[in-house]
Amino acid sequence: MERHPSTASVANRQTLPALSGIRFFAIFHIYVFHLWSLYDMEHPEGFENVMADFGRLPDVLVTFLSQGWMSTSFFFLLSGFILSYLYWGPDGKLSTSPRRFWVMRFTRLYPIHMVLIILAILMMMPMHLSRGMGWGELVPSALASLTLTQSWYAPWVPMWSWPTWALSTLVFLYLIMPWLMRVMSGLDRRQMFRLLLAMPLISLVPTMIFTLFFPPGTEAPLNWQIFIGSTPLFWVPHFAAGMLLSRVFSISRFNPDFKGSTGRWWAWGDLALVTVIVIACLPGIGDTLKFFLRHGLVMPLYLVLILDLARGNGLAARIFSLRGMNFLGETGFSIFIWQNMVMTACFVAVMINPQWGNGQLLWAIIGMLLIAIPSTYLLEKPLAERLRKRWLKEK
Repeated sequence: MERHPSTASVANRQTLPALSGIRFFAIFHIYVFHLWSLYDMEHPEGFENVMADFGRLPDVLVTFLSQGWMSTSFFFLLSGFILSYLYWGPDGKLSTSPRRFWVMRFTRLYPIHMVLIILAILMMMPMHLSRGMGWGELVPSALASLTLTQSWYAPWVPMWSWPTWALSTLVFLYLIMPWLMRVMSGLDRRQMFRLLLAMPLISLVPTMIFTLFFPPGTEAPLNWQIFIGSTPLFWVPHFAAGMLLSRVFSISRFNPDFKGSTGRWWAWGDLALVTVIVIACLPGIGDTLKFFLRHGLVMPLYLVLILDLARGNGLAARIFSLRGMNFLGETGFSIFIWQNMVMTACFVAVMINPQWGNGQLLWAIIGMLLIAIPSTYLLEKPLAERLRKRWLKEK
């Protein structure tokens, strides 16, 4: 009879604290980018003061925060790496049954998401109806957002909870991960390494085709921008690259000696991180370059960074391994799930009193932490454990 490690025992072997720490900051970078989008968007009358604090920050900081889209590619790359570290067994197969893998992943995502998306639908339905949208569009889009399948159809992505498109894409990547393992396990290490080197170029293929239809200097319609940025299939190379990085360099919970000689104060990963930060601080990045950076050009930098963080090499590894980083890292899903509600609250606050737009950025950051931490540890994780025990018969 096949034995699977319990949920708790798997969690206890997640000995990559630096990666948990940087995951929190990457997701928070994406969140603050979404807050900046509220500030930068065309405001209806009476809502001009939304996120007014961005106008008082130093230009270089605003530029860095406004380019949080760069962290999206890191998020998917890191997700593939961590899941490969945990579940890609020495025999080249998923170390547990696909059903158990999917139950463990989905019980962490769906329960609270479904509650919040139902609330969002109830709140936003009157607005969509007042704009003349028909039930033939509202019902399917609501069901897609509820089931986290909305990222496959661009017009549905922004309708109910735009930020959760990333979770929608992640659901697809979870579903195909066992298949990706089987396919890539048929390669030897040299072939895997070559494929890993080719992944940045493979990832750029959709963007290259996109620029043929919308060359630099032209502005693509919003739905086309969402299509190139949110379609799950286009993020498979990032996820697969993370998996390959783990496999090629034997970074796995099944290989306790993968760290080797660690403790260096400076590593190539530090240089890669500094380079990414410098790029994020560059003003005037146009849409075309944005898509190329996001979908492949910075992938090599992220690969180097993840490799050294996993091995514990460099100053960044020390910083992101500090006490409390793993605690914050676990809140990542909560930040994705709750941010639509927080952003909606920002609009409501300004509607009630326009002066509340002053100081709103700080309160949106603090508020997210005050929501995400208890949601993660008092709601999401306990509920996920209960559902797993029921469906997987764990003791």
